[in-house]
Amino acid sequence: MGRLFSVIIPTLNEEENLEACLKAIAKQTYGDYEVLIVDGGSNDGTVEVAESQGFRVIEAEKRRPHDVAYARNLGAKMSKGDLLFFLDADTIMEPHCLEVFEAYLRDPRVAAALCRVLPLNGKPVERLMYEFNNVARRISNISGLYELSYFSCPCYRRSCFEKVGGFREDLYACEDLDLALRSRFIGRYAYIRETTLWTSPRRLRRWSYHGYVARYLRYLVEYYLLDRVTVPYEDLS
Repeated sequence: MGRLFSVIIPTLNEEENLEACLKAIAKQTYGDYEVLIVDGGSNDGTVEVAESQGFRVIEAEKRRPHDVAYARNLGAKMSKGDLLFFLDADTIMEPHCLEVFEAYLRDPRVAAALCRVLPLNGKPVERLMYEFNNVARRISNISGLYELSYFSCPCYRRSCFEKVGGFREDLYACEDLDLALRSRFIGRYAYIRETTLWTSPRRLRRWSYHGYVARYLRYLVEYYLLDRVTVPYEDLS
């Protein structure tokens, strides 16, 4: 038996997406994991879906429009694993995902890892937009300039995560980028090409393509210039 993964999934009204996410986890070739669903007060069938799959649900206080950093930190605090995988509820793992991540994280120089992310059933333009960020991630990994990329669904060594204090709960967005920037002084990020996470492009479609890009540019400008993000990253329910 290898090291224990804690797969931490924040949820709020994710009934339509969570079942596929959890079924993909159940098909993992690496069997040493636990799953913690941190729910922020769903009023649909999210909790029932999680419990029907036999996974643990933690009730989290919903303190503001999108408090994903708080939910992730709470999940990490309640978890038991050596490796903390922060997964989105609308994202699907390939069957060998955890196995590949565990192999990379055997290297003591690696503090955290992330992999390629592509849109599930995405249109060509959506796939191109995601691939652009994947390329930026690879460049960041090679150069060490993590400012070049936007981070999502990372996996951290618990020791690293706790040493830097976890996710900043005062940020409306960019909390994952912020954590990556603080963690680079402890160890390097590994970019994994052997597996892919497939995620819903629903925000891309709801905000429109140009609106999506404009929103994230604003997030990044505010984060780097003001050390804060003023626009809430609202829930999609």
